[in-house]
Amino acid sequence: PGMDLWGAGDYYTFGSAVYTCLIIGMTYRVAFLTCSHNKYTLGIIAFTLCGYVFFLLVYPCVSFMANIFEPNMYMVPVTMVSNANFWICIFAIPLIGLSIDSFTSWAKHSIFPDAVDNIEHEEHEDMDDLTRPFIASHDIEAEQSYASMPEQGGNFAKHVDTSPYGQQELPCWRVRTTPQLTMKTTCVCGLVLLLMGLLLRDYSRDAAQVRVIYQKAAQGQTALVSEMPWGTLDNEVFDRLRNCRPTGGTDEGSLTCNATLPRSMTPPLLVYYGVWPFYQNIVSYIKSEVPKELMGKEVDKSEREAKCLEKQSRERDGKQIVPCGTKATTLFNDTLELADTNGNPIKIRKKGVAWPSDVRRYNNPADYQKRENTTWLYELFPNVVNQDEGVKSEAFAAWMRPSALGRVWNHYGWVDEKLNKGDIISFKIESS
Repeated sequence: PGMDLWGAGDYYTFGSAVYTCLIIGMTYRVAFLTCSHNKYTLGIIAFTLCGYVFFLLVYPCVSFMANIFEPNMYMVPVTMVSNANFWICIFAIPLIGLSIDSFTSWAKHSIFPDAVDNIEHEEHEDMDDLTRPFIASHDIEAEQSYASMPEQGGNFAKHVDTSPYGQQELPCWRVRTTPQLTMKTTCVCGLVLLLMGLLLRDYSRDAAQVRVIYQKAAQGQTALVSEMPWGTLDNEVFDRLRNCRPTGGTDEGSLTCNATLPRSMTPPLLVYYGVWPFYQNIVSYIKSEVPKELMGKEVDKSEREAKCLEKQSRERDGKQIVPCGTKATTLFNDTLELADTNGNPIKIRKKGVAWPSDVRRYNNPADYQKRENTTWLYELFPNVVNQDEGVKSEAFAAWMRPSALGRVWNHYGWVDEKLNKGDIISFKIESS
């Protein structure tokens, strides 16, 4: 939910965040399982992480590269690293892994010691228990035996790598999981995680919300779609049965819902909508678009048919839909108006709800509104898309980033005035 509320819960950003956590976790795991470290192993680990950072900077952040491979990946890393939830995971995953692995390693080597454990115990009893350098021995007799062997097409000794690297004599370091080290590691990791949890809990308590559920899913609430996230209080939820009434008649699509604020809310206040269950993460849905068409470029009929497979997403009533695709033609078009206790309208600012990079990337074609036999977005969704904006509408750009999970949480707008505890806010909803 935290990534969704800050515009980072889309399929590409969430997936990149999960993959980055996987890279961090696997790199840590390799470092932990390596028996001994030297400048080469540490260099390889640093090279791996730097290489991944370079990949994130070049592929998704350069428009030319993103347009070749996956246009929707453009500027994903910037949004990903701007989200606090991402950094929490980046720090928490190695800490959890280190505490578990330290205890597991100590238990394994204590209960089932191998030959190396026995030798180290005998040879290094007087050394520091926490960290000790492990230096391989240099077998002089073996070197002399190599030098004394008869030549076979040349001096055999010349073919033997007698460097410290070849003879495994490089200075290296190995951390042994002793009881003291295991206890200290687990305590430190646990303390850091506890402090992070307390800090996040304190921040979450300061967050106030009002949730108006004006249409429930047919099969009821499920844990996956998070109709009400963890921590939601009973007095923050208002539903259709108890708090809503039809507006001006019996039309079930036109509702007015009243909500009494349980706490004061300080601007800026985010207004967002949720649709569940709604699976935008299905491949056929994600790929149902023509990137070039969204950028205002001319595309031929065959490319539209190849990308927008369903005919109803390409044309209606004999007219071509521009842009085509299931994503574009299923735009969320419910509308919302707010009013305070006295009936005065509360302005919803509908700017800043989409990524600026997406708004810049989308463009209307050169013959916008002039092309014959064409249905444009503003004709399909007149209450959502402004005629002058077209595909540059922020509501449309936000919708075109598919959700990673089985529900959609997108920004609707912002309220820039303070709402006080006890105020009765009216939600006028037009639902299609």
